[in-house]
Amino acid sequence: MIKTIHQKLIQKGKTLALAESCTGGSLSAAFTAIPDASKYFLGSFVTYSNGLKSSVLGVSSSTLYENGAISRETANEMLLGLMKKTEADFGVAITGVAGPSGGTKETPVGTVYIAVGAHGKKPHVTENHFEGSRQEIMEKTCQKAIEELLSIID
Repeated sequence: MIKTIHQKLIQKGKTLALAESCTGGSLSAAFTAIPDASKYFLGSFVTYSNGLKSSVLGVSSSTLYENGAISRETANEMLLGLMKKTEADFGVAITGVAGPSGGTKETPVGTVYIAVGAHGKKPHVTENHFEGSRQEIMEKTCQKAIEELLSIID
């Protein structure tokens, strides 16, 4: 699927940017592992801390306080900030808890929000609940993000 996205973005002459938290750059690494990714891949922000989510991507402190870093609202604002900062044609923003610690009763390990969007369009945010080890949760998150991105590029 990632190679399909790769080909479509090159064929359409469109660009992609990413904002990752719990995946720590894994999604970026997957795209840049393919030759010619530089034809469409603008870059990525790994905003692990709330401070960087705010200062780099413009996530409001009230969103982080009221909804938390792992929330639909935060993923949405991460994507909006990413799209504004990079002017990419397509973007993905990810925030979640990969574990094994860090989860709460309200936001257990494996809770991940993925926002995808196209320039000038309203973001689409999914709430996901993945199971497995930290690595498995990160891999499942990347796979889901790729599926979501592919669905808006077609």
